[in-house]
Amino acid sequence: MRYRRDAYEFEKIYLPDVFSGPEMKYTLALLLLADVTKKASLPGRRVSLFALAEALCARRVKIDLLSRGSEFEGKYTALWPDLREVSRETEDVFNSLIENHENAMTELVNIAEEVRQLFLSMTEEMTEAEQKSAPLSEASLVEEDTEESERSLTGQTEPGGENEGYTQEKLELIMEDIGAAAEDTAEAPEEAEKEKARRLKPEKLEKKFRELQATGEFQALLESAEKQGHFLRQFRHKISLAFQNTGDGELNLLFTGDVQPQYMRMIAENYDGRIPLHEHYWCIKVPHHGTESHFFDFSSFSPENMMIPNGAYYDNSKKKSKNQRTSMQYGGLFYINDAHMYCSNCDCCDSYENGCSCREYDVISPSYYKDI
Repeated sequence: MRYRRDAYEFEKIYLPDVFSGPEMKYTLALLLLADVTKKASLPGRRVSLFALAEALCARRVKIDLLSRGSEFEGKYTALWPDLREVSRETEDVFNSLIENHENAMTELVNIAEEVRQLFLSMTEEMTEAEQKSAPLSEASLVEEDTEESERSLTGQTEPGGENEGYTQEKLELIMEDIGAAAEDTAEAPEEAEKEKARRLKPEKLEKKFRELQATGEFQALLESAEKQGHFLRQFRHKISLAFQNTGDGELNLLFTGDVQPQYMRMIAENYDGRIPLHEHYWCIKVPHHGTESHFFDFSSFSPENMMIPNGAYYDNSKKKSKNQRTSMQYGGLFYINDAHMYCSNCDCCDSYENGCSCREYDVISPSYYKDI
């Protein structure tokens, strides 16, 4: 992504493509539901689709939607998400919820469709499409209709035919009607766009979502969702972005986001024959926070640098969350030879005991970042 002068602003934001197709409203419905389930976020750091939409709208940032095979920035290729896999996963979870909560799920899907349209309106593709489909000018509409009218009035009938009685005065009246129609045609799309912009404001959609949450039907849906809350929370990981350098070189980068192990294996095996991983990587960002649930063995890629954005995580702000701790398989006896480890914090690492067990390492804390 390219920076503007302000360090906190970007020219473009890249998001996983869960917005481009109409069928993706079902995926978004599950993501909205996941936003309101318990333990859906770290304490004090709730991030929702609405919060993201509001931030993007406030800064008027354009977004680009990525899926497997998408190339961006002229040098990277997206490895995940695979839209077919996301659709399959969506169907499994969605069907399990709609069976007993059809009304609430239908309302949720309607809101999700408006959220989809909102994000889609911020893409460059939508901007270009709107320009191409812009209404013709009044002059061109009048000119086309004038030629058509003149042909029908003067050039298409024999003398004495049914149109011979039209006078110049009648022709002028018709021309006035055509002009008025052209004006209406030009104004209608503009008004429709204004109405759409008013309807798709993040705060309005969030208000509509809160009103839905207050209903008894939605509360019953939420109760059912809580029972399989793990699947909903994990659903976010199924759409996580992963990418690598398009061309093989000395400074290959592999970014794995929160991709789950089963999908990481598919990517490593080049399951669809489209995008093989490189044999060697200068830097690999490990999946998730380096947690055991997302562990993947990258030793075969001989990485020079490994990034683990772990930090200290707590449940209910009281005790450390075991499932958020860094897997011991990234350190100690499992340490990858010649790899330099970059971690945010050692306090939540299961390989840390009386000091770091990695041979080459940098602990970023208390700093916010470190240049590699």
